[in-house]
Amino acid sequence: MAVDKKKKKAIDAEITNALLDDFDKFEHFAITYWKQIGGLAVAIVVIVAIWVMVSESQKATGRRIKDEICNAKTEAAIIKVVKEYPDYPSANYARLRLAKIYLKNKKYNKAYEQFKLLRAAKIPREMTWRISLDESYALEAEEKKSSAATKFAEMGVDPSLPEGFRCEANYSAGRIYAGLKKNNKARKYLIKASKVRPGMNNPASKFWADQARFILTRLPEAPKKIAAKK
Repeated sequence: MAVDKKKKKAIDAEITNALLDDFDKFEHFAITYWKQIGGLAVAIVVIVAIWVMVSESQKATGRRIKDEICNAKTEAAIIKVVKEYPDYPSANYARLRLAKIYLKNKKYNKAYEQFKLLRAAKIPREMTWRISLDESYALEAEEKKSSAATKFAEMGVDPSLPEGFRCEANYSAGRIYAGLKKNNKARKYLIKASKVRPGMNNPASKFWADQARFILTRLPEAPKKIAAKK
């Protein structure tokens, strides 16, 4: 008799399970485990809320630091922010501003020090190119004109540089050589600077090309070669 009751309960359970649709099953599960479900839902909401708060806080901090770095204009202010936030990408641009301040104040060694630090950091290629130009201008300002012209000339033939940078470098090399009365070298680099590739509509390239043509018109003409007598 006991066996019959167990069989009957099993059969009733199967019938009940078959009759319950998916919604009823879910409702039954929810009623049975409502405390656990409620606790899990609250935990998820709390975790998401904390993540949003932390994320927004980090963004706000990042914006504040970026603004602080960008607003640093004086030598003292820039030194302060790059010391406090050396790992922020914006700090590299602040260092470049600091180097330019040093160049303006003729503190060349300090400027070169900043350039060295920038080269050791992870900076965009464009910044590296700009640093090379600034270093060349610094050499010129130090009256190391031959060294400056050589450095400009090396940049002018570097195919990895954009045309605007090459035009500026070739023009600068030619301009310095013209000032040194090395007219053949001056003409060589000024001609390079003046030849902008067809179809290029780069304002920087056009500007330096026009400057190069202007100086070319004022250079003494190259001496004509006298044909050897037969």
